[in-house]
Amino acid sequence: MAQLFRRTAAAILSLGSLLLLPGPAVAQDVYPSRPVRIIVSFAPGGGADIMARLLAVPLARELGQPVVVENRAGGGGVIGTEACARAPADGYTLCLGSTTTHSIVPHLQQGLTWDPIRDFTHITNLGFQPNVLAVNPNLPIRTMPELIDWARRNRGAAYGTSGVGTSNHLAGEYLSRQFDLQLNHVAYRGGNLAQQDAAAGQIPMVIDQITAMLPLIQSGRLRPIVVAGSRGRSALLPDVPNITEGTLPDFRVESYQALFAPAGLPPAVVNRIYTAVVNAVNNSDVRQRFVEMGTEPVLNTPAEFSAYLRETSPMYQRLVEISGARVN
Repeated sequence: MAQLFRRTAAAILSLGSLLLLPGPAVAQDVYPSRPVRIIVSFAPGGGADIMARLLAVPLARELGQPVVVENRAGGGGVIGTEACARAPADGYTLCLGSTTTHSIVPHLQQGLTWDPIRDFTHITNLGFQPNVLAVNPNLPIRTMPELIDWARRNRGAAYGTSGVGTSNHLAGEYLSRQFDLQLNHVAYRGGNLAQQDAAAGQIPMVIDQITAMLPLIQSGRLRPIVVAGSRGRSALLPDVPNITEGTLPDFRVESYQALFAPAGLPPAVVNRIYTAVVNAVNNSDVRQRFVEMGTEPVLNTPAEFSAYLRETSPMYQRLVEISGARVN
């Protein structure tokens, strides 16, 4: 009888131990088991918002869960970026970051509570959006050497951009410093206003993203001189040379849109998200839609993207210092 009691007690204890073991169906859900959100740090209707919404639909199919775009605009992208950095690292909060939020603002603005390298998991660079330098068509400028010669003879010539600290602004500063042009930066409240003034002859030149410039270029009201990027010529302006073609072979000031998550995301979840994003872009019309927006898809691996951010960070820091731009 005592032996039977001991066997029964041992069986009960063994069963209890098994119940306490962390089983995958009990203690850990298979990712993802609920909706995923993508924070966009800018207002609805902009380029980042459009890209996020284009991606969300096929990404939801790949993940098997809804993907919701949440706009958290304000502070030049700081508010939404901080919300992403402070979210749980569980894969259910992603964010669309850019050259502005993750390469420029950290060197431009004091008092940030997050670091673009330390406080984020770098998923992938969705694509580069090259800028275009264009001039008023009444100017005797058709090539980059002609622009450099004209600017040296017209010291203090102005170029307009969509604002202080943007990739457009820093591209202009880089160009000005490299060739000692002493260009004068004019910051507008929007790139469209800078374009309109350049077309009207109020300023001689403008730098803005390629898709934003296309209507005025195609109508002949602006003349494109170079595509400012490092990825070669754009399919949208195939006859316009890239700035790396002889002028500045090492030019790296580029506008990117990329996918981030809070730091500490488990490697298995990182791989799941990255694979789903690549499939979402390549197995749908999203890639073509990106190209039509002037975006050159990249989709590099998390390791490659992280290396890119670390490599280019010192360059952006120097350019911000050179520009004299500062936001307190």
